[in-house]
Amino acid sequence: MAYCHAGCSFEAILESLELGRERFTPSPRPIETGPSKEQLEAQRKAMRLWTGAKPADPAHPYLVKKQIKPHHLRQFKEILLVPMQNESGDLWNCQLIYWDGSKIFLRGGRTKGLFTTLGEIPESGGRIFVAEGFATAATIHELTGSPVVVAFSAHNLPPVSMIIRRAFPQAEIVLAADDDPAGVQFSEQAARAVHGLVAYSGRRA
Repeated sequence: MAYCHAGCSFEAILESLELGRERFTPSPRPIETGPSKEQLEAQRKAMRLWTGAKPADPAHPYLVKKQIKPHHLRQFKEILLVPMQNESGDLWNCQLIYWDGSKIFLRGGRTKGLFTTLGEIPESGGRIFVAEGFATAATIHELTGSPVVVAFSAHNLPPVSMIIRRAFPQAEIVLAADDDPAGVQFSEQAARAVHGLVAYSGRRA
């Protein structure tokens, strides 16, 4: 595993990944259940919000503070919308980010196994980062050019990583998690599930 407790750049983390690597053996695929009534209602609301929103303003206070580009985000009034999709590309929820950085999901909406991706993932997979938050993911993508998957929370790292592994069995998956107890626990759990690597950035999205 690659550790950085002092806010190291992701270039430094990438260099460390070329050295001693600790990989993890895969774990079985979990059993999935169907959506609830509340999840279906939240999906409809997410679709209405997303289709009615405009491309995000690069001058939005959150983007300026984090020094990142808006990428494919949309904006409804002062709220940034981050799409939360399943492996088929269906929109199920949105993460709402306010000007002060506070974040919420739509009430009752599905979150497990949902993600969004920055950059194109080649058929061969290559190196794919999986990050907790959009800001961390955008920073990694803008620094490295590598595709980055946003899992939205530490708890969601394992299911999202398993989806990516099934879609890209030859890819090198790197978990770029927040360096906190939940980030440590679930990034290592995800790494075991997908035979991946873990890099702690010392940042929080």
